[in-house]
Amino acid sequence: MKSINRINFPETQIKILELLFEDEYLQGDLKEKLATTGSNLHYHLSNLEKNNLIIKETVYQIGNAKQNKIRINPTARQIVRKTLGHKLENFTLITGYGSLGEGYKLPQVSYNLLKQINYPINRIICFTSQDAIEKRKEKIKNDVLSEIKVNLNYKYEDYRHIDSNFFNEIENIINNEIKNSDIIIDLTPLSKLYSFTLLKLANKFKLPCFYIGLDKNEDYELINMTNMKIYGEFKEFD
Repeated sequence: MKSINRINFPETQIKILELLFEDEYLQGDLKEKLATTGSNLHYHLSNLEKNNLIIKETVYQIGNAKQNKIRINPTARQIVRKTLGHKLENFTLITGYGSLGEGYKLPQVSYNLLKQINYPINRIICFTSQDAIEKRKEKIKNDVLSEIKVNLNYKYEDYRHIDSNFFNEIENIINNEIKNSDIIIDLTPLSKLYSFTLLKLANKFKLPCFYIGLDKNEDYELINMTNMKIYGEFKEFD
């Protein structure tokens, strides 16, 4: 996608981006919100769509009449944020930890490895479970651990089933965080299904991601997984 900034767009298109940055709209509702004509809205939407900043999805069609749902292109959300001049508040690490062994240390391992390559993390969001939170609280008395800004608490089973609350909510969580943060995703914790799902979302939102492995000396190393692909959809076996 070519470099763009606010001066590339007329004020109406900036207003459209501002509205869509907060929520998706039906095209008819967007027309009313902007107090404009259908043809004028179509012109501006076509330009934004040509620049891959928005996505139009036909919700239903009767004859030649269509009702479209309009939303920000997920892959362009960070570009749109910069175009609108929204303040970048955080550099966020999305990771997680479980209760087994020294799993509670994983956010710290990830943070330290990123710090070694001068990645400016100032906010850590963790997916975890209640028993893991309790274990980390106990261990933090003796270990020096970075502050976790947000613990997102799910049952451990939720990270292993595709119809769970976690898998129904994860995309919205990332979508909201992108509004004022640059994000990097740790694919290491919790479950393989967690890793595959977060990799898929990293691809969708064009976010950097990594996996923590071991080098030949058995020391932790950060493995770049950005742009690794997953094809197809997750399905339960019959």
